[in-house]
Amino acid sequence: MHLTTKDRILHFIDFKGITKTTFLNETNIKRGFLDKDKLSASVSDLLLEKIISTYPEIDLLWLITGRGNMLKQGLVYESDSKSSSEYESCPIPVYTLDAITNSSHPVYNRSKDSESVLLIPHMPNCDAALYIHTDTMYPILRTGDIVCYKRIADVNNIYWGEMYVMDISREEDENYLTLKYIHQSELGEDYVSLRSHNPIYPPQDILKKNIRRMGLVKVCIRYNCLV
Repeated sequence: MHLTTKDRILHFIDFKGITKTTFLNETNIKRGFLDKDKLSASVSDLLLEKIISTYPEIDLLWLITGRGNMLKQGLVYESDSKSSSEYESCPIPVYTLDAITNSSHPVYNRSKDSESVLLIPHMPNCDAALYIHTDTMYPILRTGDIVCYKRIADVNNIYWGEMYVMDISREEDENYLTLKYIHQSELGEDYVSLRSHNPIYPPQDILKKNIRRMGLVKVCIRYNCLV
């Protein structure tokens, strides 16, 4: 299905956890802009400027074309109107790959069974965090970085082009945890195309039903110094 710029705006509003009314008030855009019968209408440069000025975290290329990522890489922004005190009461559990190799482990849910927790003001709503032990997203993510993600219960609720942590069922592996972008597949609606940021890894098409669990990556944390 072809998504318009306004469809992507609605995607961003859902990600931020705000209402359309809040979005229109904050951007000073007139009501009716996001009415269902106007979603196919083009968005003027003036309105795009208002949106980017209000929400500088949005990647302009993604907003206009759908290519790339929704958010500019390497930046952390407030995802909704909750106060920092509300976020402070919800620490994010952090796991290592060793701790989640058992498929029964609640890696995609909040759990007390974790090595440590993250406590960041204005953190987007995430269920858990994971240390990276793969170079599929190099150089934007490196081994030892942390990704924070929100559990996705329905594999059909995919935001195309976004980064996901996935537990994939494969005959040769009892557990296969990977970090990839998800795109639409040319093989049909039953498949998805997994793509790495690292060019040495070619795209891979898999059946949706083989994704056992998945989480939408909302925050990336990088260590610049280990001392």
